[in-house]
Amino acid sequence: MKGEIAKEQVRKYFVIFFFSFFCGILSDYFIINRYFFNTQEDCPQESETVNTKPLMVSSTEEDKKVIIEQTCKVHVDTSGAVKQPGVFCLPEGSMVIDAIGKAGGFTNTAAYRFISRRINLSQLLLDNQKIYIPFEDEMECKLVSFLPQTKEVQAMISNSIALTYPTSELDSTETETGGDSAGCVNINTATAEELDSLSGIGEVMAKKIIEGRPYEKIEDLLNVSGIGESLFEKIKEEICI
Repeated sequence: MKGEIAKEQVRKYFVIFFFSFFCGILSDYFIINRYFFNTQEDCPQESETVNTKPLMVSSTEEDKKVIIEQTCKVHVDTSGAVKQPGVFCLPEGSMVIDAIGKAGGFTNTAAYRFISRRINLSQLLLDNQKIYIPFEDEMECKLVSFLPQTKEVQAMISNSIALTYPTSELDSTETETGGDSAGCVNINTATAEELDSLSGIGEVMAKKIIEGRPYEKIEDLLNVSGIGESLFEKIKEEICI
């Protein structure tokens, strides 16, 4: 009886030991297998991240460089009577007016009459070009400094004032100084009415002649828009300096 009980207990312990050993092997297998595959999947992701980041940064820097090279083709130094002088970068095909706009536009002291006559605002810009907008007082100083104060120059100044503020007194003065003793019309001092009296010269052409002053010789009238050789031949005997 006791021998059978002892055998039964041995069999029971053997089953428990075998079951525990089998469960241990299974648990070790799943743990090792799971760790191995997770590690193998994580490694390529890390390497991809490391390899991708430098490529993204490099691509971004190259794109910025290409954009700057495409848009910034012309460098212009703009100064003088503008609100914000400086060196500006403009795209290819920009004009003088674009550079002035970059500089904030003209100031109130700009020489607008000089700008309208001598500066081509639609001219295409060149790289490293210099643009200077003169001040109004610079134009006045130039007249005083470089032109002698002769009666002829004083008459020109009086004529300019008369065109802006016409008065009967100034008109009479201009009538006296417009022509000389020989009866010719002085193209530097004559009024618009006196120029209008010339053969083939109308009111519009008379204003153009006044705007083109001063003249050094009567042939300089050929530089006035609208006066050609044929018209000049008609009036050259009637005009003088």
